[in-house]
Amino acid sequence: MENGALQFTFAIITDTHIRPPGSDESSPFPVNDLANGRARYAVAAIARHAPAFTIHLGDMVHPLPHLPTYGAAADEALDIFRPLGDALHFVPGNHDIGDKPMAGSPAGPVTDETESLYGRFFGQGHHGFDHGDVRMVVINSSLAGSGSELEARQHAWLEAELAANVGKRIFLFSHYPPFINSADEPLHYDNYEPESRAWLLGLLKWYDVEAVFSGHVHQFFYNRHGTTKLYCLPPTSFIRQDYSELYPVEPALEYGRNDEGKFSYALVDVYEQGYRLRVIPTEGRTLEAGEAIAAPDPVAVRPARAPLTVHLRHAWAQAKDLPYNGPMEEFGRKRARDDYVLMRLWQMGITTVRTPMSDLLDPVYGPRVQDFAAEGIRFCLFHPGIPDAALWQACLEHGEIISAVEFVSSTSDLLDLADGLAGFDGAGGPPVLVSKFHSSAHEPKSGSKFAHSVSPGFKWEDRDGVLATLRQADKAGAVAGVAFQLNLADDLESRMADMDTWAAAASLRVVAVIRLAHASPAVANFDDEAVGERVRLAVETVSGLASVDLQLDTFADIDRSYHPRHGLVDRRSNFRAAGRWLAGQG
Repeated sequence: MENGALQFTFAIITDTHIRPPGSDESSPFPVNDLANGRARYAVAAIARHAPAFTIHLGDMVHPLPHLPTYGAAADEALDIFRPLGDALHFVPGNHDIGDKPMAGSPAGPVTDETESLYGRFFGQGHHGFDHGDVRMVVINSSLAGSGSELEARQHAWLEAELAANVGKRIFLFSHYPPFINSADEPLHYDNYEPESRAWLLGLLKWYDVEAVFSGHVHQFFYNRHGTTKLYCLPPTSFIRQDYSELYPVEPALEYGRNDEGKFSYALVDVYEQGYRLRVIPTEGRTLEAGEAIAAPDPVAVRPARAPLTVHLRHAWAQAKDLPYNGPMEEFGRKRARDDYVLMRLWQMGITTVRTPMSDLLDPVYGPRVQDFAAEGIRFCLFHPGIPDAALWQACLEHGEIISAVEFVSSTSDLLDLADGLAGFDGAGGPPVLVSKFHSSAHEPKSGSKFAHSVSPGFKWEDRDGVLATLRQADKAGAVAGVAFQLNLADDLESRMADMDTWAAAASLRVVAVIRLAHASPAVANFDDEAVGERVRLAVETVSGLASVDLQLDTFADIDRSYHPRHGLVDRRSNFRAAGRWLAGQG
């Protein structure tokens, strides 16, 4: 998190995989023919921000060092990068200098010859430089675990480099990420060998390295180790199609390799204390040689805080074992998770999410709650009824990351919470909301017509009964707000205005739960234009109200099961129209 005045901004680009003019035969994938144009676009977009300097995290070129087209590709890359000027620093990638040693690696390892060839075009493999009060440290991760003399020299250099900069802020840049899911994961194509990983992680912790930025994986991952944050950033060129297994839908173009919503570059704003990472989508846009960006590129600022809480219904913290399937992973299963959820929240300015209270103590979700909180995300935690003493104690202990707790009733008059509220002392804890799971059992009956359905929030017509119960039961004044549904058939502007008036009179907050689902659980709402307009209207309306907060149901598409509806992102975690608008891109 950032504090104080902005000191400077630098840019990051990674995995451009530039090919020689006229292309070559180093890849059988059609999307790779777009790599040079996509790199030109990203470079032009970065240049317009005039960063203090730019870091390329590696894989500048696609042909490997032993191929005859390597030199021509490197010359082409340097020509494409020219608009970034002299303040451009390169991190060696495996395509640039050679693979880390590992059985099944598709390319040869680093040698004296490949290191020399790399140096001819891109400079030193490991080096450091200062900007302001920050030390930037670049290492050659392809050496990790090689046991070579080159690795030994880099080890000695890095230990001396960090020791010489004790007390400075330090950012480290490595093509390979140390790990992608957990610090104790086994060796695979996309991480460090365990022994060299443990050595590096030890140094990060000992010297309090602020952040590590990596590429290689062509996917976004976010982790923490001690106080160090580790970011694995997306490419400009292509998406690794093995990671399309993370998404429970059919793959994007070219079996996942051309997933256009995921291409990007990044800006890092460095403040007196802390920094802010901004990942800027390029969506695969291209430029031809000599062509300029004709229209403004997507907004390159993280939007102002979006005034809404999103329902994070899907499994947002669980990792998945990917199939063993060469050329990358033929000998074991690689475990990964979809961290684009976090990136999209950043890009839309959303800082509050709604999840079950049980996530707080879950062995999988609990640590990711803390990781998200370290990036400024706060949690509205809901629970059926009043939580027991142990669960409430956990809420008290983690109060700084909780925006509110939501006690959910099963009755329209709140009577099932009345006794619990009467004896409840929420002093010192997070704000308390009351809500209701509205069931189809409560709907008027028409003959034998019946649809199994449950949805969050009281009906607006129940407001007087809810308030009467609160006045009787909540003697301590623990409850700060009440959640009410706003359904597709409701006039959003007038209803929210009524809610604001009622809330002020009752000295409560009203949480307006904006439901994007159709009333019938069997009817889908896949109208992106209508969803986008509903979200826009809700966000713009609430800005003029004093006592109403927004919850949006839902963040990501529910494209199967009950009440299918589109949200802010699709099942590949790419923007829908509503999310694009929130991110300032549509």
